[in-house]
Amino acid sequence: MAAVSLGLAAASLAQDKSADLAVIVNKAVPLNDVSIATLARYFKGEKTKAPDGTKMVVVMFDLGHPERAAALKGIYKLSEPEFNDYFVCAIFTGSVSAAPRVLASGAAIKGFVANTPGGIGYVMGGDVDDSVKVLKIDGKSPGDPDYPLRGK
Repeated sequence: MAAVSLGLAAASLAQDKSADLAVIVNKAVPLNDVSIATLARYFKGEKTKAPDGTKMVVVMFDLGHPERAAALKGIYKLSEPEFNDYFVCAIFTGSVSAAPRVLASGAAIKGFVANTPGGIGYVMGGDVDDSVKVLKIDGKSPGDPDYPLRGK
């Protein structure tokens, strides 16, 4: 009885991973766990290469998607206008060559990441399959307590 109670208590601590943003990378990318600060550097174009030298290619949701709003809040720590200003200035000064690619659906983002060496993006945890690799963020996976990227 005690073992069943402990199992139920542990299960109740875990969140529903489908409600979290899952940061996904191409399966060949040699990353498994990154800090939220390093993740932001990849998404902002400040860090452009994986540890093995592979050029990282960022993809994100188009305007109006709740996943984009969650990524702006959790990864970029920017509002939509701040995000736009950041990339206009960064491209103008040459510190970034381009803003992230933008796609309209989780399936499109997942397909892009799966088929692009160095591809990195995000989808809802429930949209993940074995075509991509999910990164841990600060040692946490989607659905874990204290996971930093809560979704919609």
